[in-house]
Amino acid sequence: MFQTRKRAHAALAAGLLAVGAITLLGGSPATAVAKATDCVDEHAAARALPGSHGQERNELSDADAARMNADLRQKIAAKAKNRIDLSAEATGGTIPVVFHVVTGSGGVGNLTDATIAKQIQALNTGFAGAESSQAANTGFKFVLQSTKRWSNNAWFTGVDTPSTERAMKTATRVGGASTLNVWSTDTSYLGFATFPSDYSGDPKMDGVVFKYTSVPGGSATNFNLGKTLTHETGHWMGLWHTFQGGCSATGDQVADTPAQKSASSGCPTGRDSCTAAGVDPIHNYMDYSYDSCYNQFTPGQNTRMQSAWTAYRSGK
Repeated sequence: MFQTRKRAHAALAAGLLAVGAITLLGGSPATAVAKATDCVDEHAAARALPGSHGQERNELSDADAARMNADLRQKIAAKAKNRIDLSAEATGGTIPVVFHVVTGSGGVGNLTDATIAKQIQALNTGFAGAESSQAANTGFKFVLQSTKRWSNNAWFTGVDTPSTERAMKTATRVGGASTLNVWSTDTSYLGFATFPSDYSGDPKMDGVVFKYTSVPGGSATNFNLGKTLTHETGHWMGLWHTFQGGCSATGDQVADTPAQKSASSGCPTGRDSCTAAGVDPIHNYMDYSYDSCYNQFTPGQNTRMQSAWTAYRSGK
């Protein structure tokens, strides 16, 4: 995704700042602005269901990418300057999960406790790097804190409407920045999430919304192994799509995910959409591949998640 790291304060502070110029932000400060991929391309609907909006909501514009990178660099630099012990913060940790099961008319969308347990297990498998020898162990563990059930057809069917999403989250979200709230609904996307830097400005909106049929054993063809929540939680932890920025040098701001022109569809082994070294990272949880194709986060993505956790969520 690698072992949880324990480093001396000075070494880790220097490493995180170096990451800000290389791995975390993908280049020098002068080249830190990502060239965001177009919101619609030939693969934009790869992780979208029939009849959906055709793309995920977590695709970033140039301006958003620049703003997020600048803020993350500033937060990490400030912690290092203030001699905060980053070694105690950037080593993973236990994340409580509040699972909101939203159901529609007649109870459609209901998930059993057993299914929820399988979904949490799938999430932990991904973040533990257990599916591939090339995957990083992030050190993060997700523990179900509580399951809340809401019978509300307006929320269940209308969550893609901003006002409905806000009403649902405002009425139900619990915990602080370090609590992962997830809502299973009938969204027309497979899922969408907030980024860590969004929390301070709008804490009640923080969390992940995902399609209830994408859970393990669900009815979403090719997307029913529970890995949609892994993908969306990657965003919640600070990751971008592997195809962010297309074939540009900065891309997704992670050095060990090869450049990728556009999202993958299915599991196209050997796909190589950019001239830069390395085939497309089709097995990465942050691509748009089928669930059966997903098996890894990289060490560089882990570094970025650790940095984002330290900057925005640790101890909050």
